[in-house]
Amino acid sequence: MKIDIRDKAVEELSQVTFQEDEGIRILAEFVGTCSIATDIELSVENAKENDFVLIEKGINFFVPKGSVASLPDEIILDFKNGMGFKISSKAETLGYNFQLNNHKR
Repeated sequence: MKIDIRDKAVEELSQVTFQEDEGIRILAEFVGTCSIATDIELSVENAKENDFVLIEKGINFFVPKGSVASLPDEIILDFKNGMGFKISSKAETLGYNFQLNNHKR
């Protein structure tokens, strides 16, 4: 898995105060309704056992193994003022208007 973080997302994430060993958790789960969609959540947390850990542009990212299966091999994380974070791949937009939750479990 690879994360391409766009400059606007790096700029926004640089305003977050991370405690030691914290990073961004990307939780992605398939949701079944009349169509298949992926429900995605971003939060500030510590790594958990069995997380896939990536460090991109100095930022820790934690993706649960089950979420890795729900995401493309490469995702793009971007940010737009007034719209929040956007997660996409080269082929499709997976979601937008994501806010960064502060779970710290």
